[in-house]
Amino acid sequence: MELSEIIQRIRSAKSAHLGWVNRARSLINGLPVDHEKIPVMSCDCAFGRWYYGDGQPLSKLESFRALEVPHNELHEIYAEIFDLLFETTRPGFMDKITGDYKRQKAEKRLSAQARFHDLQQSSNVIITRLGTLERELRQLPVAELTDLFNKLVYE
Repeated sequence: MELSEIIQRIRSAKSAHLGWVNRARSLINGLPVDHEKIPVMSCDCAFGRWYYGDGQPLSKLESFRALEVPHNELHEIYAEIFDLLFETTRPGFMDKITGDYKRQKAEKRLSAQARFHDLQQSSNVIITRLGTLERELRQLPVAELTDLFNKLVYE
């Protein structure tokens, strides 16, 4: 496997991650989004499938391992956002009469928007660290690259 192919896989993972964040933004903005396309579990998104699957031979690199915590945090924040937007409790009679239900719903949307800011920060960390991983791969000595590539091909 060539370095360019590994770099392309990293860039594809980055692109999938950015698409996921954009779908989360659409969800918060009230646009229709297929909920199946925004998984809550960190191992279910396209980036997570790469990270815990094809990307694992890169796990000997610190820059690769540094992706896991912010990626998991991102999904935890998303789960909070999802709960805020799609909580299934039904409004009580008095909530309907007093309009508290609409106020609570608006407050939850505002909270979701605030948490999205945190989600974007985690996303920025992931994008930065993917860049670091790419630079590290480009700087590895040929012998280490060959060993790493062989693991990617044969594992």
